[in-house]
Amino acid sequence: MSFNATIPRYANGRFYTAPSGRSPDSIPTRMTSGPPPIMITATTGWTDFWHQINNSLLQRGYSDASRTLYRTVMRNFYRYARQSPGRVNAQLIEDYITQLAETHCTWHWAGMTISVLRTVFDKLCGQSVTHRLITPRRSFPLPEILNRREILDLLAAATTPRDQLLLGLLYGCGLKPGELIRLTWADIDPERHILRVVTTATARELDLPPDLLPILAYGKAHCPTGDYVFQGRYEGTPLSLRMVELTVRHARQAAGVLKPITAMSLRHAYAVHCLDAGASIRDVQGALGHLDIRTTMRYQRCMLPENFESPIDTLRRRQREAAPPSPEPPAETDPTSPHHGLFAEPPSVEAVDLPFRELGDNWAAGFYRLLKTQIIGRFLGLRRFSRRGS
Repeated sequence: MSFNATIPRYANGRFYTAPSGRSPDSIPTRMTSGPPPIMITATTGWTDFWHQINNSLLQRGYSDASRTLYRTVMRNFYRYARQSPGRVNAQLIEDYITQLAETHCTWHWAGMTISVLRTVFDKLCGQSVTHRLITPRRSFPLPEILNRREILDLLAAATTPRDQLLLGLLYGCGLKPGELIRLTWADIDPERHILRVVTTATARELDLPPDLLPILAYGKAHCPTGDYVFQGRYEGTPLSLRMVELTVRHARQAAGVLKPITAMSLRHAYAVHCLDAGASIRDVQGALGHLDIRTTMRYQRCMLPENFESPIDTLRRRQREAAPPSPEPPAETDPTSPHHGLFAEPPSVEAVDLPFRELGDNWAAGFYRLLKTQIIGRFLGLRRFSRRGS
């Protein structure tokens, strides 16, 4: 393939356009290192094309999950195009993106599809068939925020010490579900009341809720430091994210909370309640581990301005001020208010069953649950096989 002055030259994962009056071959040699562009013709098949793409992604260090995503997007695009990769042009790709928009796909999937097609055809194959595509703008909806009464009802609905500790750390420390399941006993310092959270980007220390200190100190003294706090079905594995979401769902149903919440909703509530209590936006950013403060500032949109009062509240307040005083005594303080602790009844150390496993020590319950899973899986497999045969 020959390059002219109007076609950018690919090198080192980038495209370089030769200045006016110069040949692209005059680009310095240091820019020409790296894998060459993938050569495709009108007779190139999709199978060979994908093998070349996969090899090129491997050379550039793409992970298995990224290459799986690329394969899924390219398979969907092939089902729409129904012609060889060499015949793909800008109009065909634009029609495919338009078809995705008409099916009301999410902005995330549309953006990922455009990114994959741009990388494959423009970056790896040296073409320019996606230069007119515009990545859809991300929507920033407000998260669902639980009020303090709903938080107390949710925590009170936890029936086991493990569930109480799980929900208490999600809300009391503002942890992500992924950070929660990776916690080990080495990350907990009961003497300093500190929880250390280590991620791939940063590490931060958080204050532990006082109600959880006894149970965490007991686990720290009786469990190996390298073990996960929340262990999964098999020894040495962390609790799955699905079990975390199921725990939150069961607590929501038992508490009668009508809002559609997830485990991340407790983190959102932690951030908004900290801001309501007078914490600065910088302190909340450090507690949540946000690298960009704009991510933290979205929680300010979930707060009402200070001293904000609705006109109807103003009217009622004036009516109460104009009315004669009532002889009834003032109402007592609610003992379940947030000022009395995180839990109405803190988890007891006597009920702790270590380690915190998904199945616990009841081997019979674990055996029958595993047997039920295998039977359901085999039944669904047979049903799918019978449908294909018919």
